[in-house]
Order: sequence, then C-alpha cells, then structure tokens
Amino acid sequence: MNSVKLDITRASASLSDLQKQIPFMAATALNDVAFQVQRAENEAIGGIFDNPRPFTERATQVEKATKANLEAVVSLRPAQAKYLNPYEDGGEHASSWKMGNLLVPVDGPTDKYGQITKGTLRRLRDRKDVFRGTVNGITGIWQRPSSKGRRAEKKTGLKLLFVWRPNDNVQKRLDFKERGEQIVRTNGPAAIAKALQRVLATAFR
Repeated sequence: MNSVKLDITRASASLSDLQKQIPFMAATALNDVAFQVQRAENEAIGGIFDNPRPFTERATQVEKATKANLEAVVSLRPAQAKYLNPYEDGGEHASSWKMGNLLVPVDGPTDKYGQITKGTLRRLRDRKDVFRGTVNGITGIWQRPSSKGRRAEKKTGLKLLFVWRPNDNVQKRLDFKERGEQIVRTNGPAAIAKALQRVLATAFR
C-alpha cells in the first residue's frame, strides 16, 4: 500500500506565529474602538454647547494600547477637563476668578464664539476710562462716559461691559462615560473580527 505524507510544518509554523500575534490583534482592536469613542465624544461635545471653540471640540485624548499593555484609555485633556468635568460629574461652572463668580458679557467685546478673552481683559484693564467696581448694587467692569472734540456727541452715564453673576450648578450633561461604554459594547465585536482577519491574512500568506 502506498502512503502519502502530509507536511504540516508550514501550517504549524503559521499557527505558532498566529499565537504570537494575539497581543497585536487585541491592541489593534482596542485602539480601533478607542478612536471611535474619541470621535463620538468630540462630536457630542460640539453638539452640547452653543458655538464652542475648536479647543473644546477637541477635548479628548487617547492613550493607545500596546502588545505589552492591553488597555486603551479615552479621557479629557487636562486643560479642557478643568471646565468640562462639572458637565460630566455635576457641580458648579468652573471659574478662574477668586470670588468664584462668573464674568458674563453685557455690552463688552467678545470673540467670535461669544466668550471673553484674557487679551480683551488685559486691554481693558489698561484703559483709564474702564474700571472694576459696584454701581447701584451691580458688580462688574464699567466704562466711564467720554467726549472727543467739541463736535463729538457727549456720552452720559456709565456703560456696563461685563457683570459678575453667582456661579450656579451646570444643567447640561456630557454623558461621556455612558457614551463610551455603549460604543465599546456595540462596536467592540466588529473591531475584534476586523483585527483577527488582518492577523489571519498575514499569518497564512
């Protein structure tokens, strides 16, 4: 009886290589889902706030998984987390003022996002016709009336540029954690399958 030998050396080597590729596969799947979460979180932030700055819309960061550390982390960048955390965990609006209140524009200049810039405040601070104080019980940044030339119309009364208001609790919510968990549960299996196909295609070439 004739016998035929089947050489499985190549297949065994491929399977061995496949075993070694499992950490790579896992890291690839984790990073795939992590960046999906990042994109969804940034898009949601852009929809929650009215006319947010690009700085706010790019508030998230990803710490990628590696073969040695199979954990991908999506989080808020430290600078943005300072004022976005209350929208996730509750609490008052973040305020950089020592008095804890919020400075709100009334008739003062703002940027195209409707926000008060530090540069604007520095310029106003150097002006002699602008002062910070309380007038008729209203604490804010005021501008004194001025007259330029004989024919110029003389302005009367003070102009309220910005006002300090009590810092209340935020009402909107980011739902950052819930959104991320939902994306992982929904898209995780597909990301694993995609990473596995990539590894298989490489191993059995």
